[in-house]
Amino acid sequence: MSTEIHKSSGVTALSVAGAILAVLWEAGEGTVKAFFPPKYAKKYGYPSPQNYYSAVSRLRSKGFIKHKSKMIFTLTPKGEREALFAYLNGEIASFHPSVPKKWDGGWRIIFFDIPERKRRYRDFLRRIIRAIGFREFQRSVWVYPHPVPSFLRDLLFEENIKHYTRFITTDTIEYDTDLKKLFPETFFKN
Repeated sequence: MSTEIHKSSGVTALSVAGAILAVLWEAGEGTVKAFFPPKYAKKYGYPSPQNYYSAVSRLRSKGFIKHKSKMIFTLTPKGEREALFAYLNGEIASFHPSVPKKWDGGWRIIFFDIPERKRRYRDFLRRIIRAIGFREFQRSVWVYPHPVPSFLRDLLFEENIKHYTRFITTDTIEYDTDLKKLFPETFFKN
């Protein structure tokens, strides 16, 4: 299933199918008319009716969505995994990291050991944490000196990887000078 991101007229948007899955991930269920109200259309882009109906048909034929009732769609168990990736792709596409001017004194640390059979999750997690601004301190140990967006927690606590990841927030790390050097924009501004 393709939940790729497209660039059109300077705006980053998911494919129509990806946007539908992302909306269902956020909303839980939806009607045809509810898929692209301004809240979601602003985030994912406006599809043409033809593209929308084609995407819905493909999603249904692949077993990702089903009718809950005549006009209401919901995710299938198979679609939930794809919807998570679509949602996260949409979130990261619209995410604009802004480094706070002042450090809040906390460190956010993620470490993981995700098995090869779940490589897609591992690669996706790396992509997300890099985009947020985490820096790799050691192999599979990533640090960040600022609060994190909620969509990162959605990924870390996803059923398929939560047993292989840890997220720590702490205000005390003995000898953190080497960590601070990873973030010169925060700690060594002129």
